[in-house]
Amino acid sequence: MIQRNTLPSLEGLRYFEAAARHLSFTRAANDLFLTQSAVSQKIQALESQLGFPLFYRLPRGIRLTANGERLYQGVSTALELLSQTLHQIGDESPDGALKLRVMPSFAAKWLMPRLASFSERYPNIQLQIDTDLTPPDFKNDEVDIAISPLWTDNRHLSQQFLFDDRIFPVMAPALLASSGLRDYNDLAKTQLLHDSMPHAAYSTHWQGFLARLGHFELELKSGSSYSRADLVLQAACAGQGIALGRLSLCEAELNSGALIRPFPDVLEDGKIWLTCPQKYRDRPRVQLFTTWLQQEVADHLKKRDQLLSDAVTHKLR
Repeated sequence: MIQRNTLPSLEGLRYFEAAARHLSFTRAANDLFLTQSAVSQKIQALESQLGFPLFYRLPRGIRLTANGERLYQGVSTALELLSQTLHQIGDESPDGALKLRVMPSFAAKWLMPRLASFSERYPNIQLQIDTDLTPPDFKNDEVDIAISPLWTDNRHLSQQFLFDDRIFPVMAPALLASSGLRDYNDLAKTQLLHDSMPHAAYSTHWQGFLARLGHFELELKSGSSYSRADLVLQAACAGQGIALGRLSLCEAELNSGALIRPFPDVLEDGKIWLTCPQKYRDRPRVQLFTTWLQQEVADHLKKRDQLLSDAVTHKLR
């Protein structure tokens, strides 16, 4: 029997937990940034100290023994409790790291240009920007807060609405001058720029946009597609075609004149939410970031209508 004063090392139990969770020494090694042999040797040492095997080594993988199952339940619960306790201690301070999950294009085009003001105001908060289209698993991804286009009814999550976005066609001024574009029917003869996943969250869809305007007859399949909205806009700025842009992503290009609107139509499309676990809401860093972000959103909305009314909409001839 293992005595309290001779408990296995935390390191050995951490290796065991990873291997038991994945049922693979190789995937555990990837999680721990170690070699497969290092994990295997550490678990063998743990089994030797405990006096019983934890895994059945099979020709194709591993499987927990009965004692391994019992130990895994206890170790995973203990490590989770330890992690929560350490987080609670660290998160009581306004200083430290704050991990944020954001859509890649939204991070690049909307959030990044605004972050200097946050860093100036809170220099002791180290933002860790994690760009990904998938919703965060707040437990396993160790994400504190997320900016997302997805609404959730998960009662364990706190969600705040930030704003509705706007979409409209955009193109480079030089392309408009040379394209002969006169109305929406001429789009069938021009190069269009597309999201490669038009039905994904926060993507744009030419056919859907035109259908909402009553143009059901147009077939618009020509042109290039890109996996990120910021690349679509970059291609539009380079004169490679006409893009369906989001105001949140092309605000700077409209202001600078790099992109213009050939048509006056603007449609509401897409919502942006701020999401975090309910238990994170009162953390000082989360509250400071939330307050700062709400101020930035208010400024964005204040300028949005003015930008749309001031942005040059060239009359087609």
